[in-house]
Amino acid sequence: MVTIYENQSSESKEAESEKSKNDVEEDAVKVDSEAGLSIYSDRFLSAFEKNLANLKKSGEPSIQVSEVLGGLARLYERIRTTVEYKGEHVLRRNAIERILKRLVWQEESVRADVNNRRVAESLLKELIWARYLPNNTVPRGITDVVEKAVDKYIYFLRNLDSLPSGISETKVRNWIWGVASSEIEDIVDPSYRELYVKLMYDWFIDTFNWEEPELDEHDKEIQIYLAIHRAFTKSDDSIMRYHLLLKEFPDWKHADRTEVNKFILKYSDVYSEIEGHLNFPGRLALYRKIQRNSAAFDVFKEIAIEEKLNLRKLVNDQSKFEEKVRKVCEAKYKQMARRVSTGIVRSIIYIFLTKVVFAMLIEIPYEIFMYGDVRYFPLAINMILPPSIMWLVGFSIRVPGAKNTESIVTRLASVSYKQKEKVKQNFSLKKLKRSSVLSSFFGLLYALIFVAVFGGITYVLTLLNFSIFGVLIFFMFLSLVMLFAFRVRFNASQLKVNGEDEGFFSHLSSYFTLPFLNFGFYLSRGLAKLNFFTILLDFLIEIPLKNIIEVFEEWTSFLREKKEEVVEMPE
Repeated sequence: MVTIYENQSSESKEAESEKSKNDVEEDAVKVDSEAGLSIYSDRFLSAFEKNLANLKKSGEPSIQVSEVLGGLARLYERIRTTVEYKGEHVLRRNAIERILKRLVWQEESVRADVNNRRVAESLLKELIWARYLPNNTVPRGITDVVEKAVDKYIYFLRNLDSLPSGISETKVRNWIWGVASSEIEDIVDPSYRELYVKLMYDWFIDTFNWEEPELDEHDKEIQIYLAIHRAFTKSDDSIMRYHLLLKEFPDWKHADRTEVNKFILKYSDVYSEIEGHLNFPGRLALYRKIQRNSAAFDVFKEIAIEEKLNLRKLVNDQSKFEEKVRKVCEAKYKQMARRVSTGIVRSIIYIFLTKVVFAMLIEIPYEIFMYGDVRYFPLAINMILPPSIMWLVGFSIRVPGAKNTESIVTRLASVSYKQKEKVKQNFSLKKLKRSSVLSSFFGLLYALIFVAVFGGITYVLTLLNFSIFGVLIFFMFLSLVMLFAFRVRFNASQLKVNGEDEGFFSHLSSYFTLPFLNFGFYLSRGLAKLNFFTILLDFLIEIPLKNIIEVFEEWTSFLREKKEEVVEMPE
């Protein structure tokens, strides 16, 4: 059974017996600055300082690669991430998984045994070329650790003789490589993700009471833990699987063959348990609950990274700490505005590369075959309208103001310092019960709205001389654009403590946009499995490109050695 965090503080246990007096989400928190730091804040600072002390010592040899062709690798990686459209927080992990699978496949295709050392060295070089890791900074000793990790997962895959019921070998391999890439990312650049997750977890458990009698406390703890991963650290399923695996096998990072064999014997049960936790029915509602509290911790993490060993001194001075919080908030608001623009551009490029080109290959030949020419006006609408909507969404996004900043200041005070009055807010994920008749009526009403929106637009497009393929492409583009616009808008709201109030016009627009959002959601999931552009990049471009860069790297190293040979030694 997966265990989350044991030995909760006495402060947390005492808080469980107290009744809620105020709504924490309304920031009614009373802090006793003279009482000092909260227990979970002090615990975080101690662990944070210990981890900083274990960082790379100065003078330790680092991995250095040639920058001559590094620009090509960086350009390719930008194209690749744009096409795949992954979240910023998982780009490096996703790249590690992709590169690792390719390197192992290349090794297995030419020899019986995989050269784990070569895979580890090539992986680190490619990550540095693509600037996922800084050049001349990663310690050379990391190669040994990565090599052992690669060996561990290859051994696991080669000795797994019993698959979970109903699960294909391909799915299991992808599951394992996802976990492997999460471990390797933690090796090459420790983010100490768990420190921040534990800090928010302790605070949340101490502040909220989840009233769900049909769910046992253990399952609640796991779901809160996973929701914090999703909302705060933006972990994907592979990262969460890795951390749940560490809860089940605490020594997994340093596992020998005996430990790996134990995991192999229990894999079917572990797989079922982890996937069951990840697919908890109420995960989205819990995510939204925790997401509203994650902005403050995001700001705190930024301060911790910047202050390093000065963090404790800063936090101990509450007035200086709060002023620092305000400055970081302002900086992050500006950063958010830049990310909105980047997200809009990425969305447009993604849609164009993966969907528009493909659609044009269908629509234009169809119209020439059926009508003898191309209908340029419908084609222009399909090309111009989606990007225009994206830009309009970008302009409509507003940066948070002073009220939001002060809410974050107050929230972080409740995290960092002991409170005069403990508060415990009860919450439940249960949906409002409706009668079966009312639910059926609402379902019918929504279906009518769906038909009215799509039917009405189809009629208008037909009057504008759209062909059947033109209409389908219009709905596909518009639905995908609205979905991505919604996601960009949602990402822009991550720093908002209190959600936006829905006005009359916003409520009215949902009648028009919701059918497109639903259609775009299912369309995006389906097309993601048929993304031919990623296959083209993987096999026709990435493999030869990385091999060319690898050879050029060796040639550069050879020339460097020759230059050193002709340098005269002093006599």
